[in-house]
Parts: sequence; C-alpha cells; structure tokens
Amino acid sequence: MLYFCIVMNKKHDAFVDLLQFFPIIEPPITLSEESSISFSSENKAIPMGLLVNTIGEWESLDEFSEIIPCFRLNLSKEFLSIVYWKGGLMIYEYILVNYLKDGTVLSKKVIAGTISNGQTIKKSVAFIDEDFVIKTAVGESSVHRNYNPENTKTYNFEILGDGIISSTEEDNIWEEKIKKGAKN
Repeated sequence: MLYFCIVMNKKHDAFVDLLQFFPIIEPPITLSEESSISFSSENKAIPMGLLVNTIGEWESLDEFSEIIPCFRLNLSKEFLSIVYWKGGLMIYEYILVNYLKDGTVLSKKVIAGTISNGQTIKKSVAFIDEDFVIKTAVGESSVHRNYNPENTKTYNFEILGDGIISSTEEDNIWEEKIKKGAKN
C-alpha cells in the first residue's frame, strides 16, 4: 500500500511539474499553422523523461513525434486544460487535453492542424473565444490544385464544467480523417 501511495504521489508530481511548461493564456486565442513557431521559440521544451511519463500516458509517441507546449487554460480547479502541438509524419496537430491532477484524461480533442495523405492536404485553424468556445474552420485541397474556400467547414467545441469537450457537429471531418488512416 505504501508503494502504491509513493508511485501515485510521483505521478501526481510529474503532472504538476508538466504545468511549468504551459503558460496560462487568456482568450481570445488563434491557432494557425504559423502559431507553433511562436510557441516553440517562447516556451521551454519538455524534458523527454517528463514528456514520456505525462503526455506519453495518453499520446502515442514515436521517433518522428515532436511535442511543443503551447499554453494552459485557466478554466477550473477541478481539472487542468493544456494545449500542445504534436508533429509527426505528414500530420501536425494542436491538441486540447483536459485531465485530473493524477493524469486521468477527461477529454482530448484535435482542435487545429494540418494533415496530408499525399493526395490531399487538410488544414484547420482554431479560435478560442472569451467563453472558451472553440471555433474551428477546416479546409481541404488537392496537392495539385489551389484551395477552394467553398469546401471549408466550421465546427464549434465547448469545454463543459466537468472537463468534457463537447461538439455541436456530429461529423468532424478532421476526426474522420484520423480514424480512417492516420495514427492519433
């Protein structure tokens, strides 16, 4: 029993330590393809050991993965909300995660990013307003043609009081793409 308590305290401490890499930012916040460059230059990198023992608990990481800490939202004393950028092979995502201080994930959602299957490129931009409603615009184009703005779809996400991220849309095309081929 004592060993379990020590392990749980270390895990809790690791998740608390993770927060130092995520400055609190107040909305409005816009996340675009270029935003990751600012976050990368302004925020300290998460040490690999801490990254594996925290974000690695819920995120698939491999030798091609890169994680950039972006920010923390000051939403609740009950749960923590962080946004990070994850880069991999032909997929770049801004991911919002709400979790308890022990690392238990309440909800996780890709809210913006770029993904390609070699034939098409799908890009999305997110805007987080003062009420923590997330508005995401997603567009797709062929790698051989210019972007057609008529194909843009918009989605709204809201962070509920219990930490769940709800969506007003049933079929988020970004998530469809991830489910059909890319690793999450």
